[in-house]
Amino acid sequence: MAAKLKTRHLTELVSIADPRLAPTPAGERPARAVVTVADVVPGDKQEPPRYRSRLALIDLGADAGDVRLRTLTFGEQDRAPRWSPDGRRIAFLRGGRDAKGAPLPARLAVLDLEGGEARVLTDGPNPVTAFAWRDDAHLLAVTRGDRQDEDVERGLARIVDRRWHRLDGVGFLPDPEADLVQIALDDGAARKLATLAHAPDEIAVAPGGRRLAYLAPADAAEYDAGIERLWTLRLGRKRADAPEDLLGVPLRGDNLAWSPDGARLAFLAPSDLTGFGRSTSLWLTRRGGGAPRRLTDPDVETSATVAGDARRGAYPIAPRWGADGRSLTVLLNQAGRSQLARVGVGRAPAVEPLGGGDRVVTAFDAQGDWALQVVETPTAPGEAFLRAPDGGETRLTGLNDGWTKRFRLAAPVERRFSTPDGTALTYLWHAPAKPRRDRAVVVQVHGGPHTNDGFGFRFEYQRLLAAGYAVVALNPRGSSSFGEAHATAMLLHYGTIDADDVMAVVEHALAHHERPDAPVHLTGGSYGGFMTNWLVGQHPERFRSAVTQRSISNWVSFYGTSDIGPWFTENEVGPAPWADLEALWRASPLRYVANVVTPTLIIHSENDHRCPIEQGEQWFTALKQLGRAETRLARFPDEGHELSRGGRPDRRVQRIDLILDWFERHP
Repeated sequence: MAAKLKTRHLTELVSIADPRLAPTPAGERPARAVVTVADVVPGDKQEPPRYRSRLALIDLGADAGDVRLRTLTFGEQDRAPRWSPDGRRIAFLRGGRDAKGAPLPARLAVLDLEGGEARVLTDGPNPVTAFAWRDDAHLLAVTRGDRQDEDVERGLARIVDRRWHRLDGVGFLPDPEADLVQIALDDGAARKLATLAHAPDEIAVAPGGRRLAYLAPADAAEYDAGIERLWTLRLGRKRADAPEDLLGVPLRGDNLAWSPDGARLAFLAPSDLTGFGRSTSLWLTRRGGGAPRRLTDPDVETSATVAGDARRGAYPIAPRWGADGRSLTVLLNQAGRSQLARVGVGRAPAVEPLGGGDRVVTAFDAQGDWALQVVETPTAPGEAFLRAPDGGETRLTGLNDGWTKRFRLAAPVERRFSTPDGTALTYLWHAPAKPRRDRAVVVQVHGGPHTNDGFGFRFEYQRLLAAGYAVVALNPRGSSSFGEAHATAMLLHYGTIDADDVMAVVEHALAHHERPDAPVHLTGGSYGGFMTNWLVGQHPERFRSAVTQRSISNWVSFYGTSDIGPWFTENEVGPAPWADLEALWRASPLRYVANVVTPTLIIHSENDHRCPIEQGEQWFTALKQLGRAETRLARFPDEGHELSRGGRPDRRVQRIDLILDWFERHP
C-alpha cells in the first residue's frame, strides 16, 4: 500500500543539475559525464535544515548495465562543473561557510580525475561570478568586488548612485566593475588580463583560446534597463585587448556558443532581440560582427520556461554545435512540454524535434549526436538520461526512485477548448486518487507571466492531490510555449483578456467535474499573485478562499520599489506613474479591493526585491481596514522571491502547510 504524501517529504527529494559531458572524439560514444547532486541535510536543535550540493561522476560504460555514479567532491556547496578540453580535470565553484558560520565567497576550484583532492585556486574576498577554460593549463575567471560595504558595517549610510542597486536573491549589488583574471594550473598564479566595465554572468572562450565573448551593458542606462551588448575581445598572453561591440545593438541575450571553427557565435535572445515577453529565438552572428541572423521562427520557443518546484542548482540550455558546424542542438518548448531539437544553420534552417512525450527536459549538454539530459515528468523528479544518435535513451540515474515508489503520484489530463471569441486555451486537470467529500478544486495561476504550467514535476500539486483536492493548472494568454501571439496578447492589457481566460478555464473545468458546484480555491505567486488579487476583486463571490503569494497589488508603487520596476512595468502594464498614473492604477488590484469578500491568506517574503513585501502589506492593510474578508499575513524572514522553489527547506514546508490549512479552514 502506498504511503500518504506529507509536506515534510519535500525535504527527501534529490535534485540533479548542471549536466556536462566529458570531451569526446567526434563520432564516439561519450565515456564520462559530471552532474551536480543536491540534497537536504536535516536540521537539529542548533541548526535549521540546509541544502548541500556536490559533484558526481557518471561512468557511462558501453551500455546501460555499465553505468556507475560516484560522488566526486565532498564540500557543502560545490557546483558549476566544467571539463578541461582534454577531459582530465573538472573546474567548479566551491561555496560554504567559514569557521564562524559566515558565508564564503564563491571560489574557483579544480579536481584532477587522475587522483588527489580538489584544489581551491582563488581564496580572496571577491567571489568568482563566471569562469571558463582557456586551454588545458589555464582558466579564465571573472571576479567582482565584495558585497560588503565598510560604511554600512559600521552602521553608517549606504550611498547609492545607480537605480538598479539591488537584485532579488542577491541583495545589494557591488560595483559593476569586474576583473578578468587568468589562472595557471601549475602554480595557481593569477594574472589580470582586463578590467571590465560591467561584470558578465557568463563568458565563452572560442576554440583555440584567443577570443572571449560575453554579454554586459554598455553604460548605466542600459544596465538599469536590463539590456546588454554582445562583446568580444582578443586574449593575449599577458593582457586582453579592448572589448568590441559585436552587433552594435542592445539585446536581452544569454547562452553563448562558439562554432567549432570559432568563426560564428550562437546565442539565445527574444525574437526581436530586446522585447520582454516575446518568444526566445536562436540567433547566429559571425566573429567579425554585423547584423545577427535569427534561425528560428518567433513561434518556436527555445527557452526553459516550464514550471517546476523540485530543482536545485543550474540548468544549462546553451545551444550545442554539431561536430561539422552545420547544425545546433537546442531546447524546444512547446505547449507545456520540452524536448531537444536540431536546427540547421543553412539558408533555410529547419527545426527537427529530437524526442517528445508528456515530459520536460530541464537541462542538457550535447556533443555531436549524443546528448545528456535531465528529464522530469509530473510523477517523477529530474533524472539524467543519455540520448544516442538513433534516438534511444539510457536512464543514467534513479536517485529519486525510492521516493516516487512510496507514494501514489498522479499525472494530469490535458484539456483543450476554445472560448466564444475563438481563443484556444489549454489546462491540466489533476484528479486526486481519493477526493474530498466536497470534491473541492484548487486553481493554480503560474508566475511570469511569460512562463508556462506543463508536464514538469510539481511537489505542491502532488501534496494537494494527496489531501484530496483536484488541481487545475492553466496557461492564459501571456503564457509561453503556445506561440508568440499567445504570449504577448495581454501586454499593456493586464487584468483583461488574461483574467477572462482564467475564468473561462474555471468554468470549463467545473462543467466537466463530477460536482459542478464544488468549492473552488484560488492561488498563485508573482504574476499569479497579481491575478489572485485581481480576480477576488472582480469576482468577489466566485472563490471559497484565496492564497496570494509574492503578489502585486499596486503597480504605482511597484514601479519604484521592485528591482525590475521601471522597465518591467513599462513593457508589461503602462507608462511611468508621472506620465499616466491612471493607467497603472486602473490595472492595480488595490483599486478594487473594496469588493473583496473572499477569505485571503497573504504569503510574502521579507527580502523579496522582485515583488517587494510592501505589495503584500498594502493588500493586507486594505483588507483589514475594510473588514469584509477574513485575512491573514504570513511574513517569511530572510527569504526572497524564490521561497517556493529555493527557500530554506523548513520554510518551504511551512509555506505549503499554511496553504493547505487555509483551504481546510474554508471548506
